[in-house]
Amino acid sequence: MHEIVNIVAPVFGLILIGWLAAKSGYVSAGSGRVVAEFAFKIAMPALLFRSMLSVGEMPGSPLMLVAAYFLSAALVWIAATALTLAVLRRPAPDAASIAMGSTFSNSVMLGVPLALSAFGPEAAAPAALLISLDTPALWIAATLHHAFAARSTDGPVLPRLGGVVLDLAKNPIILALLAGIVGRANGLVVPELPDRLLALLHQAAVPSALCALGMSLATYEIKGQAPTLAVICILKLVVYPLIAFVLCVHVFALPPLWSAVAVLFAAMPVGANAYLFAQRYERAVGSVSSAIAVSTTIAVLSVAGVLYVLKGWVG
Repeated sequence: MHEIVNIVAPVFGLILIGWLAAKSGYVSAGSGRVVAEFAFKIAMPALLFRSMLSVGEMPGSPLMLVAAYFLSAALVWIAATALTLAVLRRPAPDAASIAMGSTFSNSVMLGVPLALSAFGPEAAAPAALLISLDTPALWIAATLHHAFAARSTDGPVLPRLGGVVLDLAKNPIILALLAGIVGRANGLVVPELPDRLLALLHQAAVPSALCALGMSLATYEIKGQAPTLAVICILKLVVYPLIAFVLCVHVFALPPLWSAVAVLFAAMPVGANAYLFAQRYERAVGSVSSAIAVSTTIAVLSVAGVLYVLKGWVG
C-alpha cells in the first residue's frame, strides 16, 4: 500500500495545489484557463508525440483493447440512459449528457500521469490508443444520442455532427497522437536539439495538467439533483471499471498491462468534456458539473483502491 500512496499522493497533491491557488485567490482569475491551455495544446501533445515514437512492439491486438474498452463504455451508456428515463424520470434529451458524464474519463490530465507513474513507459501505447479514440467516439455518440432524443425540436443532425468532426480534426491531442503513430511507422528519429526541447515540454506536461485540473475544479459548483449526481458517480467510479475488468480479463483476455490501463482509465473521474457537452446543449449542466467535482474528490480514495488491486494483479 505504501507504493500506491507514493503514486497517488503526488498526483492528487498537485491537483490540490492548483485548487488551493485558485480558490484562495493566490493566482489571478483566469490563470487556470491559461495553464490548462498550455497543458492541453503544447505540453501534453509533446508528451504523447514523444511517447508514441518510443513505443516498442505491441504485446497484443490493439483492436481487442479498443473493443473491450468501448464495449464497456457502451454498456454503461445504456445503463445510464435507462436509469435517466426509468428511475430519475428526466426528459429523454438529458440522457445524452448523463451518459456522457458516466463514461467520459479524465484520461488526459489524470489518467496519463497515473498510468505512467504506476506502470512505467510501457503504459504509453495503450493509453495513447484509448485517448486517440475516446474523445471522438464519445462526442459523436453523445451528439447522435441527443439528436435522436431531441429530433422534433433541434433540427437536422448532420450540421451538428459536422461541427463535432471539425472540432476533433483540430484537437491538438489527437493530432499529436496521429503524428506520433505516423512517425513511428516510418521510423522517424527526432534530431537531438528538437528532442531536448520536446523532453522539456514532456516534463512540464504532467505538473501543468494536474495543476490546471485543480484550478478548474475551483470553478465548478456542486449543484443539481442529488439522485442524478449519485447515478453518474456510481456508474463512473464503480460500474464502469468493474465491467471493463471483466471484459478485458475474462472475455478478451488482454495482456495484463493493457487490461490494467483500460481499467484504470475507466475508473478515472468524470472528464471536463462531459461538462462542455452538457453546456453546449444545456442539458443536466448542474448535475454533470457537480459530478466532475465530486467524482474527482472521491477518486483520491477510489483510484488508490483500483491501483492497489491492479498493481497486485499485474505484479
